Amino acid sequence: MTQLMFGCQTYPWKMGKKYAGEVPHMLEVASGAGFASLEAEIDMLGGWFERPQELKELLEEKQMSLAALVLHQDWEGPSQSDEERALSCRAIAFLRHFPFAKLMMSHHAGDKPRGEGDALMQRRNNLVSCMQEVASSAAEAGIVSCFHPNSAKNSLFVSSTDYEVLFELLRGTAIGWAPDVGHLVNGGIDALALMKEHRQMIRHVHFKDRSSDGTWTVMGEGDIDYPAIMRYLAQSDYSGWIMVEDEGAMAAQDSDAVVRLDGAYMCAQVGRL
Repeated sequence: MTQLMFGCQTYPWKMGKKYAGEVPHMLEVASGAGFASLEAEIDMLGGWFERPQELKELLEEKQMSLAALVLHQDWEGPSQSDEERALSCRAIAFLRHFPFAKLMMSHHAGDKPRGEGDALMQRRNNLVSCMQEVASSAAEAGIVSCFHPNSAKNSLFVSSTDYEVLFELLRGTAIGWAPDVGHLVNGGIDALALMKEHRQMIRHVHFKDRSSDGTWTVMGEGDIDYPAIMRYLAQSDYSGWIMVEDEGAMAAQDSDAVVRLDGAYMCAQVGRL
């Protein structure tokens, strides 16, 4: 059985609208909470995005690693815009300093309605086409890429039917799947069943807890059976990172406290495997 590795996503601090660029603080709290790595959104890195070697040294000092860099883009055209390509190239150049970190791609749904029929399918095709361009360039640099869908109402992939389309589009690409268990459940999907069905696609995993009424909660206070999911991942020899990302109301009020609570839950659950 594989020993699971778990880390912390920067989103709890983003929810609190504080600490953007305050990487030393985030690392101090995350490491103290038992997390072994950090997954960072570019805006939360602040100036550290321009100083990857310094960030690498800071991570080593804290005995932490970078699990992934999150690349958010609109990707609405059939190929990347010049602006999108420039940011993608900067992200890949950044990750060259972190050989085992993944490039986690995320789509900016924004306020644009997702559409339906042919219009929706065209948007999906464009998204995957742009992401494949990024993933191919990343692969040339030895970087593994994956896509993290979410469950916003205007997201291009929310329901189980949507995911059937997604997996068909990803077939034959260099893009892996980063399932977010909370978003899967929020979309009415049996997360564990889908992860079992498409285990070969999984490159990276996100956890966030959710109550049956749709409220995001601190890990362990929701209704998702995370112990069962962790047992499956360990038994299936999953060797990638599990990243904890909290979107609950408490994260907006006290980001540090939420990270500590989430870390305590993960330490306890992994210890029981």
